[in-house]
Amino acid sequence: MSETTGNENRLSLISKEELEELESKVKFHTTKHGAKMAYHEYGVPDGEPIVFYHGTGSHVHGMLLHKPAKEYGFRIIAPDRPGVALSDFRPGWTVIEYVQDVAGLADSLGIDKFGAIGISGAGPSLMASAFAIPSRLTCVIDLACAMPVYADPEMVQYLGTMDRFYALLGTHLPLTVFKAPFSILGIMQKVMKSPKSFAKMFDSSLCDADKVLFSLPEIQYLFMRDFQELFRHGSTGPAYDAQTVYKDWGFDLKDIGFHIEVFHGTADKFVPPRFSDYLVKKAKDARRNPIQGQGHFYHLAYGYQLLEKVKGLFYS
Repeated sequence: MSETTGNENRLSLISKEELEELESKVKFHTTKHGAKMAYHEYGVPDGEPIVFYHGTGSHVHGMLLHKPAKEYGFRIIAPDRPGVALSDFRPGWTVIEYVQDVAGLADSLGIDKFGAIGISGAGPSLMASAFAIPSRLTCVIDLACAMPVYADPEMVQYLGTMDRFYALLGTHLPLTVFKAPFSILGIMQKVMKSPKSFAKMFDSSLCDADKVLFSLPEIQYLFMRDFQELFRHGSTGPAYDAQTVYKDWGFDLKDIGFHIEVFHGTADKFVPPRFSDYLVKKAKDARRNPIQGQGHFYHLAYGYQLLEKVKGLFYS
């Protein structure tokens, strides 16, 4: 797919003040399990609805789509998975149950059909939507999502050092043990009050293009606040959420028939491009759109370009 023009160099960053204002506008939905699901809305209230599935440890990243969504006429609904930020943790929840709860949220908002966009650790949730609730979807957009390949040593070797470490632990350890090393991230966000210092923790997983983004004060602050919110109620919920990526997803990618558009930076180290190649081979209808020389966080930092593509593909 050819690149669009006009938005290639247009960043969709938000200021500290804009982030805090958006964060304060949290809303809640009670699921059929009686659990509280926290969610935010970005863009325009009467726009084309799209559910944004956040990545592992990335509660607020969807905010980077707020301004582009306003420009292109989208209503972004960003729910937090169980135990993340202000969403109640429910022991034993599955990704299939979660996307059914998301469908319930859509029902409560009077939304029949909606698009689905997911990034990184949203892989299980996004794919579960395509598998379990395809009749509710208008599109599925995969932004370098994780795939069920973390037990494969050959695939894991392409990850950065920190990601290989957590993949190894998350694949083999029970939650009661895994949440201890995972909570290090929560401890670090309490100790490191400087956004710049906090961002340095990710160096081993950053390609050159991502390092440029991580040099920006807005991105540094976004990541620090992300982890502050993520661990608001301790490490159990975030650790369980992380392990949903590494454990069995409860379905097979080969059984997904819904069309999936995949956008993946060719230099991505967080989720290597080989992961998307795996999806294209396994799913019945998936197309990968390589973004030359870009990394993992290009897709949201350049949100204008992303939503311009989404609108052209599915809503024109």
